[in-house]
Amino acid sequence: MIFQGMKEINGWTMVEYHSTWGYGYDFMLDAAQVIIDSDFKENTQRFAVAEIAGAEDQERLTELKAENFIIRNCDTSTREHGVLTISGMSDIMECPIQIVFFNQTNIVRLFCPFKKYFEIHGEHAFDNYMNSIEIKAYCADAVRKSKTEN
Repeated sequence: MIFQGMKEINGWTMVEYHSTWGYGYDFMLDAAQVIIDSDFKENTQRFAVAEIAGAEDQERLTELKAENFIIRNCDTSTREHGVLTISGMSDIMECPIQIVFFNQTNIVRLFCPFKKYFEIHGEHAFDNYMNSIEIKAYCADAVRKSKTEN
């Protein structure tokens, strides 16, 4: 992912990234699942979707927990949404983060409540983290597609 910049919004630091390629809904689901599986696990604190950017979020954490944190098992995931938000305590980065995906774009936004984190580690503190999510999500998408084509 390509770092685009950062700014403060309501006490949170927002870092905007652009994915290497534009993405769709399947990528959003795969990327969120990668975050849950490789980082948040049971420390997932929020899973929400919205029809379009600017629409009210529909909180779906209860549904996600009922499905053992498997997003594609949730009824919510069967309908395409314009925005997907996943939040939790990152074991890897050792801080709470929220990541927002916007369907049919290349925009991904990461929010962190600890400004000091960036003062210590710099504005590119999450670059490797975000790159690994993108790579793993594209790999998961390729595996899923190869299974459905056979």
